[in-house]
Amino acid sequence: MINKIKANLHGQASSNVLAISILVSSIIVAGSIVWGVKSIQDYFSNLGRNILGMRPPQMQQPQQPQQPQQPQPPPPPQADVVDPSQISEAPQYRVKGSSKAKVTIIEYSDFQCPFCARFVRETLSQIEKTYGDKVRIVFKHLPLPFHQYAQKAAEAAECAGKIGGAKGFWALHDKMFYEGQPTGRLDINSLKEFAKQVGLDEKKFSQCLDTGEMASVVSKDIEESQRLGVRGTPTFFVNGKAIRGALPFDVFKQVIDQELQGG
Repeated sequence: MINKIKANLHGQASSNVLAISILVSSIIVAGSIVWGVKSIQDYFSNLGRNILGMRPPQMQQPQQPQQPQQPQPPPPPQADVVDPSQISEAPQYRVKGSSKAKVTIIEYSDFQCPFCARFVRETLSQIEKTYGDKVRIVFKHLPLPFHQYAQKAAEAAECAGKIGGAKGFWALHDKMFYEGQPTGRLDINSLKEFAKQVGLDEKKFSQCLDTGEMASVVSKDIEESQRLGVRGTPTFFVNGKAIRGALPFDVFKQVIDQELQGG
């Protein structure tokens, strides 16, 4: 009897184990089916994005707070007329004409600027020929930062003025504008060669140019031009009246004649 009861209990336990095994297996199979369906859906979803050129959604990066920008001061306005007293006196070696001349033309120029060279070759000579000592010419430096050789060319002109006075300055001025600028020969070696050709002391000139001795003189002109609102070369002030660009002689003549006649 006892053995029969044990046999029945053993049979029931086996049945329960079998039932539990079947249940667990069913859960595992169902989970596998769900996972498989999800994988298939993801596969076809990604395939669709690739075919249609769609990109999967990107995780949004947290935006960095923007730093407030400091307002920049506006550049000085380009005045049509300036008070000539606001323009500093240039060294005498940079001045052509009589101090008693009724008209003064102040030029802000760059030795590498093609428009400045055009003014010298085509217009300045006509002004000098037409008006002589009635017009005073004053040269100011404004080497533009994007001109590779302009700064050193300006310093070279200053060295020429220091060593050779007005004769040395204007001789090298013409050499650079008539020969150096049109041919692109404004490098250090060419400047020294030009100085030699116009009769300047080679040793003194080389020492002056190589040490940057006259750089501060050029800087003063640059600072002045910025204060006056000069933004390009060549820029002229004819008795304070602005003329911008290498304009033809007739434009200068009109302004000069008005000034000579009393404004």
